[in-house]
Amino acid sequence: MHKSIRTLCFLMVLSIAALPPWEGASAMPDPQTSGSSQLLKFLTDQNIWGPDAPQAFAYLDRWKSEGESFILIFPDRVVGASKFETPEQAKERAERMSQAMKRPAAKLSPELAAAFKAALAKKIPSLLMESASFLEDDSFRLIMKREGAEFLKQGLTMSAVSAAYGPPEKTSTEVVQARGDRRPAVLTISQYEGGKIKFVQSDLSPDPSVVDRVILDVSASAAVVLASH
Repeated sequence: MHKSIRTLCFLMVLSIAALPPWEGASAMPDPQTSGSSQLLKFLTDQNIWGPDAPQAFAYLDRWKSEGESFILIFPDRVVGASKFETPEQAKERAERMSQAMKRPAAKLSPELAAAFKAALAKKIPSLLMESASFLEDDSFRLIMKREGAEFLKQGLTMSAVSAAYGPPEKTSTEVVQARGDRRPAVLTISQYEGGKIKFVQSDLSPDPSVVDRVILDVSASAAVVLASH
């Protein structure tokens, strides 16, 4: 009797070992791929970006070549994160960037090109690069713009972003003091994708609920929106 029970248990163990692996385990997404896909979702969302955003995205490789780690995308301009102490330093970098922009823009990824197909089909003037004082902190920055361009969707609210993508991974506050006696700007920064994309609200904005700018990680963004990356 005991021998029969031991034999039965042995056969059950063999049967369990012979079962195929749990399918759910192999279906788990690779964290890096998943993160890239989610960042691409942000960057192809036309509820976030204006029609001229893909034109700016096509020069992410030039920003990267100039050593910019992050760019600030406002509705009407794209600003480099690097701060220069003198206008001469900023002007020199802007001239170098302008020369680099004379080369053909990088080819966009199929996903981004498809998302902005209508906007990309239109013939639009080239973007211009200049250096100027950044009013918020009086530093000198590189600024990419074009008359009438819309890079970040006007009126985008943080509540709309949260409704589409869930609450931010991290929210922080930064106080930016300019030279002189001007009131400092208090920025609320909502971070997604490990800081690769950040939505910024400013208390100096006419409507503080509106996203004032989006900060993009240049290398990470280039990797998902440029075909050559």
